[in-house]
Amino acid sequence: MALFPLTPGLHPLGQYDVVNTEVSSLLGGEVLTFTTASRTNTLTEQAAFDAEDGYIFDATAPIANRPATTRASTASQVPLFLCDDGSAVGYGTYFGVMIGGVVGIGTSVAGSTTLGPSTVFGSGKATLWDKPGLYAVSTDAVASDFITTISTGASAGLAPGTSIGFGNSTDIGKLAHNSCANKVASSGVANFVEFESAPTTQSMASLVTTSPRLLGATEVFNRVVIWFHSGLGVRTL
Repeated sequence: MALFPLTPGLHPLGQYDVVNTEVSSLLGGEVLTFTTASRTNTLTEQAAFDAEDGYIFDATAPIANRPATTRASTASQVPLFLCDDGSAVGYGTYFGVMIGGVVGIGTSVAGSTTLGPSTVFGSGKATLWDKPGLYAVSTDAVASDFITTISTGASAGLAPGTSIGFGNSTDIGKLAHNSCANKVASSGVANFVEFESAPTTQSMASLVTTSPRLLGATEVFNRVVIWFHSGLGVRTL
């Protein structure tokens, strides 16, 4: 459950506070945008210090509000970013699962997956990626009907270059295409490239890998590769 930047040299915009109602449910790979939240800390909404220092107050209520990030749900929201939550097993230490410290401790169970808190759970912040480039998103973090047949990668005739946007309702902020039931019209933020069969333990430290197909192994299409253009390209969907 994570975002995987694939273009060498990409750098994130920074880490930004997430509205508290979404902290525990972010998977990584969702489309996020800015919103406002109260500057008064409460049990349901608490501020987290951002990467670029301080808060820019909402002009309509400069004393009461501050910016925070939330899942995108309408085509009119700007700017748009890809969320990096880093909760996948084997995601590595690049803005992902940390090593050391109370929050970063991961616990392994023999024969099972690695357990431990995601980046946003420990800090209340998500790393936002705004640069155009190739990214992969694990298939468990896209719209529920993005892929129709996981073993073959079938998905309503998707072809390279197809516009990719995001969903609303139960798929809010998750990558979606035109055949997805909960798509948001004119929300295109990327273009489809391919379905990828990638090692589940690949991290940013492994920029070059051999695909299972070339080794004669069974392919499991567990990532969606997109060209992210931040909503600055074709917005139709």
